Amino acid sequence: MVRRGSCLVNSFQAETGRMPSQSSPGTYKADTPVDKNELSDWFVAVEEFLHLLARAVRQFHTYPPTSPLCADAVVASHKAFSALDRHDRLTLRVTPHDFVADERHIGAGTIVEHELVRRLHKARVASLDLDHAASPRDFTRLCTDILRGEDLAQTKTTFAELLAEHGVELIVPRMAHRPEVLDVGPRPEPVWDLIEHDRARRAAAAISSPVPAAPSGPVQYLYPPEKGWVRLESGALSETISLVDLAILVDDPADIATMLLRLTDDDPVGSTGKEARKQALEQKFADVAMLFAALDGHLARVMFGKLAQAVLAIEPDRRKALLQRTILPGLLDGRAAGAVLRDFPDPDLAESLCLLLELETAAPEVVTAALQRLDLPADRSQAVASLVDARLRAPAAAATDGEEEDAREHKIDRFARRLLRVDVAAQKDFTEFSAFDLSIDDHAAAAIADVGPTIVRSDLPTEQIDCLRRLVRLEPNPALVEAFLRRAMMLLGDLERAERTSDLLAAARRYRELAEELKDTRPDVTDVIRSALSGFCSPARALKMMGLDARDGARPELSIPVVDAFGGSLAPALVALLDDPALQAKTRSLTTIACEHAEPLVPGLVLSLGDCGALARRAIVRACGYAGAGYEGIVSQQLTSRDEPTVREALRALARIGTARAAAIVGLEIQNGSALARAAAEEALWHFPPAQTAAQLRDILHHKEFVVQNPLIVSRLIERAAQTKAGALDGLDSVLGEIEGLRFRFWKPGLVRVALKARELRER
Repeated sequence: MVRRGSCLVNSFQAETGRMPSQSSPGTYKADTPVDKNELSDWFVAVEEFLHLLARAVRQFHTYPPTSPLCADAVVASHKAFSALDRHDRLTLRVTPHDFVADERHIGAGTIVEHELVRRLHKARVASLDLDHAASPRDFTRLCTDILRGEDLAQTKTTFAELLAEHGVELIVPRMAHRPEVLDVGPRPEPVWDLIEHDRARRAAAAISSPVPAAPSGPVQYLYPPEKGWVRLESGALSETISLVDLAILVDDPADIATMLLRLTDDDPVGSTGKEARKQALEQKFADVAMLFAALDGHLARVMFGKLAQAVLAIEPDRRKALLQRTILPGLLDGRAAGAVLRDFPDPDLAESLCLLLELETAAPEVVTAALQRLDLPADRSQAVASLVDARLRAPAAAATDGEEEDAREHKIDRFARRLLRVDVAAQKDFTEFSAFDLSIDDHAAAAIADVGPTIVRSDLPTEQIDCLRRLVRLEPNPALVEAFLRRAMMLLGDLERAERTSDLLAAARRYRELAEELKDTRPDVTDVIRSALSGFCSPARALKMMGLDARDGARPELSIPVVDAFGGSLAPALVALLDDPALQAKTRSLTTIACEHAEPLVPGLVLSLGDCGALARRAIVRACGYAGAGYEGIVSQQLTSRDEPTVREALRALARIGTARAAAIVGLEIQNGSALARAAAEEALWHFPPAQTAAQLRDILHHKEFVVQNPLIVSRLIERAAQTKAGALDGLDSVLGEIEGLRFRFWKPGLVRVALKARELRER
């Protein structure tokens, strides 16, 4: 039969000094009695909030996160949540089909089930705890992470870890764990007697020991609670099995380690079978040793003996790594992991202790200290000490004649150490204090002496700026990032006042690079960084840093490091400078800067097209032409402007872009634009590559109605085609042949002239 293993974890926590939580998540208990009508109204409000939150998730599933529809949906759901003033927190249990709040089921068969409940249940969320102080930003992250939760089943990341990674602290999901069934099988009666005896011993020890103080913080389990189930033979008397009981039942350290690994949903690194069991023991060695240390004295020694044999069965290289990583540090620190060395054979124990000498600062005395930690019998301790001493003398004995001097110095050093040894009472031992070689040689003395001057030489503002940048990289919460950046911008202002422009630009460049690095993983943090840089780079600062404030002329070469440092964050300042009537003389220089650095600046410049003045609009449109493909649609919107220079600049920008889409826009402007736009579009058409120009000519001349109504325009196009030899391109002859047939329309001399020019061009 299957016995539930709720004590499998909880018992272990009590034995290690941790107490399980007494609160029951997912339910509400009102502090004071409430009226039934008020309670009913509250549930209606909760249901309305969940419907709005589900609609927000649907909007994020349909539209990009930056869409206004998503922002409006989040604001509506947050407003409904803020109106829930009955409790400081709202806790919702997640079932397969609905939410449960105060034992009332909400959302089954509605959008709440389809968009929220099913996704959260698939992400293995057991309950959702929402603090009343949660912000709209928290709800935005909740919606996006709920959509990502469907892909978490293939990863080790939980939904709770995903929210925490994004800086959401006021919305806390409680994860449901997939049960692990640990098959123990039939065990003989003496084993159950051992378990009962050990339980009685632990119970007596718990009664006689003083009551521990209640923990002040939330419970942190070493293993997930309610995770493990144990399958026993039919008729077993035990209803619950603790981890200590499991150690007695299983009896094999490698099997116990494998079971502990399953409780944390990990897989042993490597292949299956015996190799996987060994690697599981390496990963969970410290926990297995802790379980064995909790057993009765004689039983613990038996289990540590088995653990020692399991360690010795591991391959030498991996055993050495396990010793250096876990066992030997555990011995020096007094942890249970080091106790396994007592059951090593003397040669293996001596060899293991000598591994301590591979530490950088370890001296031979550390081996003596470790040996004393084992508390071995006197005769065995002396035997092991002799083996260790022989191993330490081996390198000196193997030295060549050229190394005799080094060996002699080594002996002198050992003799000096013995003279400096402190002999005290038996209950005190100062060996550990001299176990590491911390002597101060000339090199160490020079390094210590250089500490003070190094501190004096350090540049405090730049160090603080770099420290804040590292904090920004680690912090996922945009509110805290904004506070860090306010301090960083103040420090950049200090650098500006000290006229340390190069240091200022270098620091700003590092922040801009950090924004680029985080734009995919934490776009909200990227927005905060860019906003801070834009706020710092005011128009006056930008003018000064780019060398445009000098009376003796502009120095545009200074703009290169400035644009490299601030990138698109410089765009708002450029727009403000272009719109400033007092800086009309600087317009040409500012426009040149925008065009020469179009790639980083144009994405920020185009955001101001709807609000800026005519001069700034022309400069932005011109810069779009230098930015290249991708801005055809934005430039074409300016063709409807009433400002003639803006229209001309837009057509020139399309010609500079030179793509097929840009040529098609110019061709449509020739056919359907105003008289002013048509003339400028005709001129722009001839600046495209010959293939694009010929394609648009074919399209324009193919429309017979346009040819008939605009013979002067068609005549100019044919004449220009003859001059540029674009008519020689394939496909134009057939169109000219159709126009040539119009020479018989004598009542319209303009058409006759067009037809004659078409025939003349065909005959060339």
